[in-house]
Amino acid sequence: MQEAADMGFDPAVNKFADGSGRQENILTPANRHADSYAMLQKHTMHRRILRKAWPCYRSGQERIPGEHQMRVRRQVVTAAVFALTAAAVIATPAGSSFSYGTMQSSCAPWDGPAVEIRLTTEPAQCKRVREPYVSIAVWRGLPIHAGQVLKFGAGSDAGSAARCAKEGDCKLAQSATIVFDNYQEGSSARGHYELQFKGGEILKGTFEVKWCEERVICG
Repeated sequence: MQEAADMGFDPAVNKFADGSGRQENILTPANRHADSYAMLQKHTMHRRILRKAWPCYRSGQERIPGEHQMRVRRQVVTAAVFALTAAAVIATPAGSSFSYGTMQSSCAPWDGPAVEIRLTTEPAQCKRVREPYVSIAVWRGLPIHAGQVLKFGAGSDAGSAARCAKEGDCKLAQSATIVFDNYQEGSSARGHYELQFKGGEILKGTFEVKWCEERVICG
C-alpha cells in the first residue's frame, strides 16, 4: 500500500492522482480473495463436468468392442453369402452357354452300354473337350432316336447330368430333362436341356453335338 501511495493512488476513491483509475494493477487483499474464489469456482465446475462425462466415456468405451464384433459378423455373413453365390456359378465368358460339344459311346455303372454327351461353351473337338463342361450320361432308352425325351434325377438308373469345372470336379444335378429334337446315329444330335441343382439353380439351353468314334469295351 505504501508503494501505491508513492505512485499517487488514493485508496478512498480507488483512483490514482491523475484520475486514470488503473486500480486493476494493484493486488489488494480483497482482489486476491476475489481471484482465489473465482479460480475455486472454475475448478469445482470442471470437476463436476468430468464426473458427468466419465460414465458416458466408459460406457462408450465398453460399447466399442460389441459394435466392432457386430461389424465383423456382418462382414463375415456378407462374405459367406458371396462365396456361396460364386460357388453356385461356374465362370464362363459373358453371354456364353453350353451349346456345343461331342457325344460318344460309354459304359453304364453296371458295365452296360451307354452314351455320354459333353457340352461346352465353344466348339469342341474329339478327345479335346474344353473346360468347363456339362456331362450328360444316358444309360437307359438306347438306342437314342429323334424326338426322345429323357428325364432322370439324382440316384436314377436312367442316366445322370453334372456340371464340371474340370475333370473330377463336378456338381451333380438333382434332376435333368434332355430332349433330342434331331438325332443321327454315328453323326450328330441336336436338342435342348434343363438341369436343376441343389438350391434351386437351373441351367438350361440348346445344344448341337457331333459324334466322336471311340472304341469302348464295357464289362
